[in-house]
Amino acid sequence: MRKGRDPRHEWKVLLMAGALAIPAWAAHWPEPGAPLPSFTAEDLLGEEHSSEEYQGRRTLLVAITDKNAGDGMRRWFEAADAHAPASVQRESVISIHVPFFVGLGTVRHRVRSQVPRPFWDDTLLDRNGAMADTLGLASSKQPYVFALDEHGRVLASAHGPPDSPEAQRIWSSLSGPRATGAPATLDSSTSSPGGPHGPSEK
Repeated sequence: MRKGRDPRHEWKVLLMAGALAIPAWAAHWPEPGAPLPSFTAEDLLGEEHSSEEYQGRRTLLVAITDKNAGDGMRRWFEAADAHAPASVQRESVISIHVPFFVGLGTVRHRVRSQVPRPFWDDTLLDRNGAMADTLGLASSKQPYVFALDEHGRVLASAHGPPDSPEAQRIWSSLSGPRATGAPATLDSSTSSPGGPHGPSEK
């Protein structure tokens, strides 16, 4: 999302109990070649971001819609260390339904306790399923995964574990040639330690 951090890292997301299902009819995520639908949400620091920030670099976007899908998300990011170029930025979306009396601040606090501090600004969160609705994602214990090109268009999508046949399309798409007319990324010589995003131990 923010430009250029070293994306290699491990994710450990354990979400709070009390998630409510997103209707199954909502599952109709973007097709390859289509732009990712626009949405805004707050990160784990409470700062608002837009999906437009995914543009500029190839992006691995992992979205979960169920409180029990955190381990699946972590496995995708671990697999990306072996299968995706280091230049690919990695972003996550946590879009779940929780009871109306549980505030976003409470949800954010619980998620933050499970996500390493350097990744808080790369994890977008809502408690009412708004991002999942925008992306057409139903409640599932398996992550939804998108490979995005430099313009924010969907190159490939998958719903399942990172060793599934679908996953191979994600990895090959992220390793493919740059999209025609794609905006240039920041040169590493202008980056802070570990890339413009910060320390390399992410």
